Amino acid sequence: MKVVSSEHETLAFRIAAILLKLNLGDALSRQALADEFKVSERTIYRDLNRLGGIVDKLEDGRYQIAPAYRGKLTSKDLESFARLTGVDQLFPNASQRFLVALLDTLTHSSYLIKGHHYEEPKPHDSQFIQLDEAIQRQRICLLSYAGKPRTLMPYRLVNSKGIWYLAATENQQLKAFTFSRISQLSISNDSFSPSAEIQAEIESNEDIWYSSDKTEVLLTVAPQMAYYFLRRKLLPQQETIKQLENGGLIISSHISHANQILPLIRYWIPHVRIISPAELQLSLENEVNQYFSAT
Repeated sequence: MKVVSSEHETLAFRIAAILLKLNLGDALSRQALADEFKVSERTIYRDLNRLGGIVDKLEDGRYQIAPAYRGKLTSKDLESFARLTGVDQLFPNASQRFLVALLDTLTHSSYLIKGHHYEEPKPHDSQFIQLDEAIQRQRICLLSYAGKPRTLMPYRLVNSKGIWYLAATENQQLKAFTFSRISQLSISNDSFSPSAEIQAEIESNEDIWYSSDKTEVLLTVAPQMAYYFLRRKLLPQQETIKQLENGGLIISSHISHANQILPLIRYWIPHVRIISPAELQLSLENEVNQYFSAT
């Protein structure tokens, strides 16, 4: 598994480096790139093919960035591309189309990746493309979700922890709809005006639990596990409130739903305990007791 991740990382940053050179206006040959990156010319050929409509091949065999993108890509665009090129398994087979969309600085990307695990199988091409177009053109979607008809205003296709979701509003409320459960999709001719506040909420949320009404959860972390919670944030909107004399921690997390945090805390039992809300700790204890009583 580590080998696959390493290969994706090497590929992503090699292509991003090539794109950076092209963005500066350079015309590049396959052989020169192969020598620089110590790979075969065939590998560079595949890399350049992945760039699709972003790169033009010149008459002398060298490659140059397409005029529409020349000098327009920012460092943020390149960082996004480096991150996303390495996880192209997440996209439908028509990936060239999506890579172009990701780098088009004249439009907002329809896609948002949170996490680096993969869902099998890939999303169905036609439905994915339909939703992409609906988002870009700001068209209302009519579809069936879990057997119920829905009328949605689509904002983004979000991949969270390897699962694709459609972030959309229904009756002015932002929700996440699992892509694989969407069926009977049709795009209306009616358009809508996206809300900047909703766009910001989708961007800022660490996962797909959307709600303007969040609950603060306070927790204690045992000293032997404190390092892992200080090294990086393991809970939604995690903040360190206090480092205890014994080496433990008091941390806070803000959640939209109990299921957003309870599975994570179960993983860290018995080293993490909920201080408040008390009913959340009680719910967790009841789950554990039911588990042991059933064995």
